[in-house]
Amino acid sequence: MLSGRNRIVKILWILLTWIVAIAAGTPASALNLPRRFSVEVVPAVQQANHQQDAVVYHFDGERISARWETHTQGAAESGGVTRLEMTTQMEGTFRNGVLKGEQTSVMQAIPPANYSKHHPGGPVTQMFYRGVIEGTLQPDGRIEARVTTTLTGYKALVTDPGWNDAPPTHRWVDQQVPNQPPGIIDYWVNLPTDLWFDARFIQASGDQSFRLRSALERLDRYMNEASQNLLAGKHALARSQIGTIRAEVADLQKSIRSGGHDTRITFKGLPSDDAVLQRLEMHFMMDKWKEKYTIVNESLAVVQTQLADLRHLLSTNVFKSIIKNYISWSNSIPTDVVSGIAGYSTITGIADLPRGFLGWYEAGQKDAGILNDQFRNKRTLEDAERFYEQERRKIIDARQQVADQLKAIDKSGLMDLDRSLQQFFAGLRWAGWQAEPRRRIAEERLKGL
Repeated sequence: MLSGRNRIVKILWILLTWIVAIAAGTPASALNLPRRFSVEVVPAVQQANHQQDAVVYHFDGERISARWETHTQGAAESGGVTRLEMTTQMEGTFRNGVLKGEQTSVMQAIPPANYSKHHPGGPVTQMFYRGVIEGTLQPDGRIEARVTTTLTGYKALVTDPGWNDAPPTHRWVDQQVPNQPPGIIDYWVNLPTDLWFDARFIQASGDQSFRLRSALERLDRYMNEASQNLLAGKHALARSQIGTIRAEVADLQKSIRSGGHDTRITFKGLPSDDAVLQRLEMHFMMDKWKEKYTIVNESLAVVQTQLADLRHLLSTNVFKSIIKNYISWSNSIPTDVVSGIAGYSTITGIADLPRGFLGWYEAGQKDAGILNDQFRNKRTLEDAERFYEQERRKIIDARQQVADQLKAIDKSGLMDLDRSLQQFFAGLRWAGWQAEPRRRIAEERLKGL
């Protein structure tokens, strides 16, 4: 029941979200905030394999609280799929311009009903996380925040065989917490302002009218549709929609000026952001697969050398060393189900750690003499050889598939269109524009910063 441990840790490292801390320097009175209000930090996610409640912070005087749940389809088991269910609770305070808090998260892995004939039902692993955030209030009224999440505890359900035909018993046992660096995510939080329109791509404050609101709703809808079409590869349709967006922006400027409105407009991000983010994620995975190919080749060479000369028994430490790098590589892959990477099963699936592979490693840790038997040594090495040969073929196939997709994206002119949109919105003199912060984060990660 301990199989898939590292994959579960990896998935939940990315799924965890968030508490907030506003740095000192801005008195609470200067923010002119109501006593009670709620802020949606992250919208709800409804995908085939992942559902998450909207993350909403509730402010009540000096107290802040939040609670949300996440449900994710995890590793495939025989006859079913393991579910990952996580509940997160946040409590904090807001005093003298400083918001501090702490969140606790509990994740449970629940395998299918036929996971084992002795499985009692319910979860087989539990993981406990603690999150802390620090953030700074920006001039535009948003908080730029960073959450640091640490895995603090890990339990596994252990089955003890019954004696004299008695049924087996089950008990929770504390496990060694995997040695992983803290998970870090940067994000933004909007505080209540005089905004009367706040959608994905547009904000408006100041004077308002029914005509202006209708124009903004229509423009934001066009930008969302163009974004979805670019992400789906419908570039010709998206280009036509972007032409309409440019015309709508020009009409919006004329409407504000002709009506004498004191209306302030800020555009947020670009319709091309999601497609460009997906492209960056694919380039990142191409680099990670290159690393994996090197690890697999080196490990395969060690295994084949040992098989060629079984006169020298393979020690436990040598065996663990040839799979240690593979496990470390797999744990380095972010599995952000909200990003474009989630749509590519070859990307997310190739980082999985099969149950048998983890079993070799865990058995080698528990039994120092497991490989002293030459027959078992040979059988284990042959299993490892087949595994690494299969992984090498998978890497080649997966890299080729994504390379073909990247080639198609580059031929589509997406990046030229993206540069044109950046120049257009950044060049507006009558409205503000804020670049999507996720792009900077993705570009820095690709560069290894």
